[in-house]
Amino acid sequence: MKQPSQLSLIKTGLYSLFLGIPITVSATLMPTSVSWAQQQPPSLEQYRDLYNQGIRAYNEGNHQQAIDKFDKIIADNPKAQQVYYLRAVSYLELGEPQKAISDYTQVIELDSENAKAYYERGIAKTQLGNYEDAIADYNQALELNPDQKARIYLNRGIAHSEQENLEKAIADYTKAIEFNKELADAYANRGVVHSAMGNKDSAIADLEKAAALYEKQGKQTLYETVQKRLKKLQ
Repeated sequence: MKQPSQLSLIKTGLYSLFLGIPITVSATLMPTSVSWAQQQPPSLEQYRDLYNQGIRAYNEGNHQQAIDKFDKIIADNPKAQQVYYLRAVSYLELGEPQKAISDYTQVIELDSENAKAYYERGIAKTQLGNYEDAIADYNQALELNPDQKARIYLNRGIAHSEQENLEKAIADYTKAIEFNKELADAYANRGVVHSAMGNKDSAIADLEKAAALYEKQGKQTLYETVQKRLKKLQ
């Protein structure tokens, strides 16, 4: 059986699923705009400008600057759940999953039914190689019935793949496809796992489907990566 690193899964988005050929973790975790009135209690009104500055910095890709703005709010408001969440996403984008985990945990302590926090904390744990803990978070997110079931199954499949639980990985990638038939990363990763298991025909079928979707979606680099893998199988 191949080692996890030889699976070369496709990680895109925040975790860039198929980092190898990446398997994908979630392309957009944070909303491009957040309504202050809907997200914050009146007691935080004085921090509106800092909050909006943090959102703007994040959307411009200035993640450290966003963190600096959110730090100032949290220092005076240790129960500002949404600000912890936004800082967690910023840390994850900045490549600091341990700090992201700390903030996601704060969010969960303040709101135990926040499916998004469980899911994204699972991504951070996956990045650190804490696959069992990541799977536990993905399971909790699924129990809370979030909107992004396809992505959660995809990322849980990645964690199973890394643990060499290949049958479970196949099952999760298949569930991801059931929820989103256009999710190229799920086809690609399932194809990689099929290849590792010696299921050549299934691997080729999945990788061809992934390549077609990547091309359709304008993801040229991933398209070329999958095509190279196909040439090795054919």
